[in-house]
Formats: sequence, structure tokens, C-alpha cells
Amino acid sequence: MRTASLYRGETFSIPVLFILAFAAASLFYIHRKDSNDIRQFRTHAAIITDDLWALNEAGARSYLQLAARANHYKSLALTLDQGDIFLEVRSPSLHGLDSLLQRMHLIWTKKLSTDIFYRNRFIGRLHGEQYVRIVYPLLNIFLVLLAVTLLALFLLRSLSYRKLLESQVRERTRSYRESERRFHDLVNLLPEMVCETDARGQLTFANEIMLKRFTIAPDEVGRHSYFDLVVTGQHNGITAHFNRVLTGEDQGLAKFTARDSDDNSFPVLIRSAPIYKDDVVSGIRSILIDITERQALEEQLRRDQKMKAIGAMAGGVAHDLNNILSGVINYPELILMQLDEDSAIRTYVEAIRSSGMRAAEVVADLLTVARGVAAGRSVASLNDLVQEHLESPEFKRLESLYPEIMVTEDLEQETANIFCSTIHVKKCLMNLLLNAAEAINGSGRITISTRSREQDGRSWSILTVHDTGDGISPEDIDHIFEPFYTRKVMGRSGTGLGLSVVWNTMQDHGGEVRVSSDDGGTRFELWFPSTERQRETDPSETILARIKGNGESILIIDDEMLQQDIALHLLGSLGYKVIMASSGEEAIRYLEKHTVDLLIIDMLMPPGMNGYQTYKKVLEIHPDQKAVIASGFSKNQDVVATLKLGAGAFIRKPYTMEQLAETVHDVLYRQTASTSSPSSMEELRN
Repeated sequence: MRTASLYRGETFSIPVLFILAFAAASLFYIHRKDSNDIRQFRTHAAIITDDLWALNEAGARSYLQLAARANHYKSLALTLDQGDIFLEVRSPSLHGLDSLLQRMHLIWTKKLSTDIFYRNRFIGRLHGEQYVRIVYPLLNIFLVLLAVTLLALFLLRSLSYRKLLESQVRERTRSYRESERRFHDLVNLLPEMVCETDARGQLTFANEIMLKRFTIAPDEVGRHSYFDLVVTGQHNGITAHFNRVLTGEDQGLAKFTARDSDDNSFPVLIRSAPIYKDDVVSGIRSILIDITERQALEEQLRRDQKMKAIGAMAGGVAHDLNNILSGVINYPELILMQLDEDSAIRTYVEAIRSSGMRAAEVVADLLTVARGVAAGRSVASLNDLVQEHLESPEFKRLESLYPEIMVTEDLEQETANIFCSTIHVKKCLMNLLLNAAEAINGSGRITISTRSREQDGRSWSILTVHDTGDGISPEDIDHIFEPFYTRKVMGRSGTGLGLSVVWNTMQDHGGEVRVSSDDGGTRFELWFPSTERQRETDPSETILARIKGNGESILIIDDEMLQQDIALHLLGSLGYKVIMASSGEEAIRYLEKHTVDLLIIDMLMPPGMNGYQTYKKVLEIHPDQKAVIASGFSKNQDVVATLKLGAGAFIRKPYTMEQLAETVHDVLYRQTASTSSPSSMEELRN
């Protein structure tokens, strides 16, 4: 901007100054010319004085002719003192360029006259008419002045350009230094490692994170080779990568295993480009991205996707099995109600029911893996749950199977409460203890501990099971939470779902499982989010006889004929009037003309309306209709949505007569859920 303004000023001022200088020089020249012409004319008069006095016409004529030619006179004349003409000389007319300039009035004439004295006596007069040829000297003056002006302008411009160039050089030097400093700052702020090398592969630059990761001193960068950044077995690969980059070939992202100064290896992605100096490749520039965390996240995502797929399959199988197991559990209950206490077959029927209950527990594990079951939750203390399990028959059986293993407790006196499914938490503890016992060969110790801890701004309650076994191999530790991946003795240890149940339970509770293992044993930590809610007093055991029905009408909506028959006999034996509907659509048609006291709705009834859709339609007909949701498998959002509409409780199949009786009685008369199933949307969400 400054240079442009300067040039605009010169464009205006220089012509003006030039014109003024030319005008001044011209005026000065004209004035000097006039003075010289008069002085010269008088000199001519003095020279011919003697010739005029002697009346020497020939001498006077030759001189005047010479003077006319020399000084561009058009005519010269001598007159005597009386005024008579003594002599007159005329020059030839102008020709060529002079004639053209005369016609253009660029050459004109002027008249001169002077007296002639001889010994102070006036003897005559010299008259002359002279051509004024000032155009030529003025042109010379113009050209000389123009040349001087251009030279001066050239010198001034040269000085200006020099100052401008010096200023630009200083500015560019300052900008270059600023850019270099900015480049180094940005490179050092990057989370990735950045380095440069020469054409031989020696490092010439490394940013701060790379210096720190590889423990390289800043003044020792040049002593390290690019090829030594990776493990020994990949030297050939990194060398080939380096050479191809030098040739300008784009290698994209290349994966290598780097090695730091402590000989620890970690995976990296390398992206490189050649460095050019004077159009010649002088080295390469590389970015190294540590992908250790990325690989761990990818592995976790792969594991989660695999668990989700297996869970979906397990959930579908569990749903069908629960419908089948309902008959194995409930029909024996109906038979037992009609058998005498001393019946010979009573033991067999009870065994059938017990087997069905144990099978239902296996299915419950499948539902936990599926993470689609709605489990009841309550506020509990980890210490109390540990003590309850240690007093359970399951733990006594474990002690009898492994008498050489000592189980010790290290329970923190005051741990924060957790909001959980107590059944699932105790099942997690049972599975971890069984897993730990299987890992110990011969004698050993299992330690159960509880702790409270603050981390990441949250409060956690931690349940830890630590064994002194041989540990888990690196090949196995990435698969231990997968369903049916087990090295246990299947006859003793169960189904191979133990750690899968643990993992899914923690996912459902918003917690996490942390595992560490070495030659000294394995340590499982279950991190549960703590709650400030206080525990509620457990309700007393319900007596079946006190919660029987009194002829209330109940509509069973289920697509399984077996479930309809079971509910008909169970509820009929409890004193209720039972009506059946095989689909949501059939139930809607019935309720358009009738009313009932309670609905028991199956959540899944393909291909028609599900439980949520059915209940929503029913409420359009009977806005205050009471309902119980029953299913062997259901997505939490479906259950939550149905409860939000006004359903009173959720009961999981297969259910016992006591569970069904208590749930139905509670919804009909107290609108609270049974103690065996969740009663609030908050529990289902958590």
C-alpha cells in the first residue's frame, strides 16, 4: 500500500516538476540568447566601422555576407548618417526542415539595429533581420533535461526498490522465523510422533512426544537411525518402506511394531513423504501414530458385537425354553396340590419340579447373557450379599468339592450401597468363586474383599475375588467372557456361561469388570456404581392361602396354548375366573364388548401385536385397565414403555404358583409389584 501510494505521487509530481524545470531552463536560455545576439550584432557593427568610414563597399559586403551565414541573418543593411543605404546583404530563403518549421511559426525573425561611431562621430547605422531558431536548442534542452530526469528517477527508484527489497527481506525473514517457530510449536503439540531424516535414514528432527517416547535427548537426535525405531524382525520392512518413499512413491499408512528404549513394543501406523531440497530428495518426513489404545478399543468393539450376537441367539433360545419349562414346573405344582402327603409318587413329582427349577436357572443365565431380561433391583450392601452367599447351600457344596482351598474375607466395614439385582450379584460371586477354585491345583486360597473408592468423579463399590492359582494364559484372557468358552470340568462347574453372566451383569448395572492375572494368581474386580439410597426392610413371606382370589376375572393374552392352559389351572385353583385370548387382536375384540379385572399379557406374540401395542389399544377402550406383563424374554424399553402406560408389574416366565398369586394379588389390590419381579420403571432402567 505504501509503495502504491508512492508511485501515485510520483505520477503526478514528476511531470509537473519536469515542466517547471523545462520552462525555467527555456526562459533562461532565451534571455541569454537575446543578450548574446545584441552583443554579437554590436560586435559586427564595430568590425565594419573602418569600412563604412572609408566607404569600402567590397570589404563591408564580404564581412556582412560571412556574418549572415554564421549567425542566421535574413538580411543586413548599412545606412549613412543621413539615412541613405550604403550596402544591403540578403541570405537565401530557408529550405528543407527550416522552411517547414518557419511555416509552422516555430522559426521566426526579429529585427536588430545599432549606431556606428568612428572616433566618437556618428557615421551610420547597421540594420539586421535575424532568424530566431530557438526550437533546436529548446529541443536539446528538453532532451537533456529528460535524460537527467529519467536518470534521477532511475536512481531514486533504485534506492526505493532497494529499501523496499530490504524491508521485504526483513519481513520475510521475520515471517520465516515466525513460521518455523509456529511449525515447531504445532508439531510439538501434536499427540502423534513426528520425525525427519536425511537420505541415509539418520534422524535430523523429532518432536517432543517422540523424544519422550523413545527417550532421545534433543542434542542426540542425529545419533539415532530411522530403522532402529522398529523391532528387529521388521528392519527389512521399514528399510523397504523408507527406500520407496525416497523415490516419491506414496506408501499410505504402513503398520509396524515400534520399540522404545525400555525394549517395550507397541503397534504404530507410519505415514511418510519425501523431503525436497533444490528439487532433490534429501530425506523423508514421517508421522508415527501409536494405535495401542485403538487396537484395544477395536478388540473391545469386536468382543461387544460378538457378545451381542450370541446374546441375541441366547435370548431367543431362552424365550422358547421358558415357555417349555413352564409346563415342567407348573404342572407338577398342580399335581402336588392334588396328591396326599404320603403319596408314593409325590417324591417323583417334586423331583420333576426341582429339575425344572434348575433348568430355569440355566435359562436365567442365558437371559443374563442376552441382556434382555428385566430383573428386579433393590438397594443392597455388598458385605451383606457376600455373607448371604457364604451361608448358602451353593457355597457349602463348593467347600465340599474343594476341601483344600481356604476362602477368606477382607470386607471393608462401611461400604456404600448399590442398586442391583441381588440374585445376579450373588450369582456373579458364585461363578467367580467356582472359577477361582477350578484355577487352583490342590491347596490354595481365595480372598473375597470389598472396598469403596472415588474415581473419575464417581463413587464405586468394588467386589474382588483373588485366587492363588496358576493364572490365565494371555491366549485365554481375551476370550474368558465369551459364552461356552471354558476349561472347567463341565460336570462340576456348570454350563460355561459363568463369566459371561458376570460380564453381562456388570454391563446391565452400568459397571465394569477388571481382570489381572499372572503366575501368582488371578484377580477379578467388579466395579458397581454406588448409591446414596437406603435399604428397605424385606417384606415378610406371603402366605398363599391369604392371597387367593375371590372370583375376579382375569384375561390371559398369550400365543402359547401351553401357557394359557397353565395360567388357567393355576389361577383357577386360586379362585379366579379365567378367560383366554391367543393374540392381542383377539383380546381387543373381546374387550370391546366385555370388561375384566386384570390382564396378564405376554410381551412377545409374533406375528401380531406385542404386549405394549396390545395394552396401548386396550387403554383406549378401558383407560383404567389393570395389567401384568409376563414374558420369558423382553427388551427393557418395551417393558418400561408398558409400565409407563400403567401396567402394574412384570413377572418372568417360568413363574411359580406363589409368584403368580402374589403378583396378581398385589396389582389387583395394592398396585405394587411382587417381591419376585421389578415394580418400577426406575428398576428396569437401571
